[in-house]
Amino acid sequence: MENFIMEHKNLYSKLVLSVLATFIFSVSTATAGDLNPKTQNKVDAYKQKLATWAQDPDVISAVKKANKQDTNMDNAKWKAMNKNDGKVLSYQSSSAGKKLTKWNKDKSLGKLFLRDKKGNYVAGSKKPAIYNIASRPAFSKAEPGQGWNSSKVKPDPTTNLASIQVSYPVISNGEKIGVIHTSVIVE
Repeated sequence: MENFIMEHKNLYSKLVLSVLATFIFSVSTATAGDLNPKTQNKVDAYKQKLATWAQDPDVISAVKKANKQDTNMDNAKWKAMNKNDGKVLSYQSSSAGKKLTKWNKDKSLGKLFLRDKKGNYVAGSKKPAIYNIASRPAFSKAEPGQGWNSSKVKPDPTTNLASIQVSYPVISNGEKIGVIHTSVIVE
């Protein structure tokens, strides 16, 4: 009987160690993509800037106006357009576009874009690679009261620079009406 108990104790110990090792591995791999503290501080600072910019009257006005309009633009049509096309340039020359272009003079930002409640492009500092980002985390995960950022450095779709995607919701009357987003360049 004593042998039986000892074997089961050993088996139990191995099982506990196995479960513990699996847990530790899963936690370490879940955080493996986390940003280093210096990069996270930089991202957090830009999240705060986005929160401030999201409250700008021109930004809110542009999003509200866009939310009232129907667009027949889609990602395929957008991609086929030249960056110097008058329609494309109108997004940069609008009141909100001019502000975003001015704010984007910051050399740590690769781009700066404004989106409506459906994820469509409203204004920006340049032509984005994608017109509608509704299914992307930069749009879908930016919730009222908190910004969002990716946890891994990747080439930005618009600039191809190693960046962290950062976004913040545009709020009106306590409701998310759009999103402002950028790419923070990581050196």
